[in-house]
Amino acid sequence: MGEEAAGLIKNLRSVVFKESENLQGVYTKINSYDFNHGVYYPHLLKSFVSTGFQASNLAEAIHIVNQMVCTSISISLPCYI
Repeated sequence: MGEEAAGLIKNLRSVVFKESENLQGVYTKINSYDFNHGVYYPHLLKSFVSTGFQASNLAEAIHIVNQMVCTSISISLPCYI
């Protein structure tokens, strides 16, 4: 293999094989609801935040709707699902 080909391979490896970054504290750790403890719907819905992409988006939407409900209701009731 010539020097030019070896240099090309070295450059390609440096672009493709990047060192991993520590994302702890930057993003929510993904894990699922533990059904071994039974089904408690408030905890099940809260677990959507860390279940995966679609569930995280659903949890964010639920949070936004809860905020909308809380700001529009003037009676003292819990404002969460």
